Amino acid sequence: MFSYKTSLGRQEPKISETDIKKFTSVFQQCDESKKGYLDREDLKIAIVMIFGYKPSKSETDLLLHPVLQANLPGVPLDHFINLMGRKLSVQDPFEKTRQIFTAFDVHCRGFLTLEDFRKAFSSVAHLQDQTVQEAFREVDRDSDGHISFKDLESVLTYGQDDC
Repeated sequence: MFSYKTSLGRQEPKISETDIKKFTSVFQQCDESKKGYLDREDLKIAIVMIFGYKPSKSETDLLLHPVLQANLPGVPLDHFINLMGRKLSVQDPFEKTRQIFTAFDVHCRGFLTLEDFRKAFSSVAHLQDQTVQEAFREVDRDSDGHISFKDLESVLTYGQDDC
């Protein structure tokens, strides 16, 4: 990991080499016309690719503000890497789990049923019903027929330790 100053003159957070490679790849994919910078729409797509959500207009404006202040036509690669590194460093570790749970909990009940699980998996993967049922039973640690946020969080946070 290392830290360096951007062309905009600020000291930025330490970013791993893996993250730098990922951010660079996303930048290159979003800069289809090879302008050397990301415009507003390119930046939104890049954030979707990295963080899995579309940023609001105000968030996009906030991210673009330093670039516009420096009279640049868009976000250059070095600034993009540091913006994404900063976003990654302040990301709530439970936010991704919350987003997954909310996406599955389409009825806003605060728990997931087997049917919710089936619908969620059918939209992202074509798994056999038996596989979905087994996954549901694994996540439903207290076997009450419902998956709470805590159940899902437990599996996503500690599931790898069981291997």
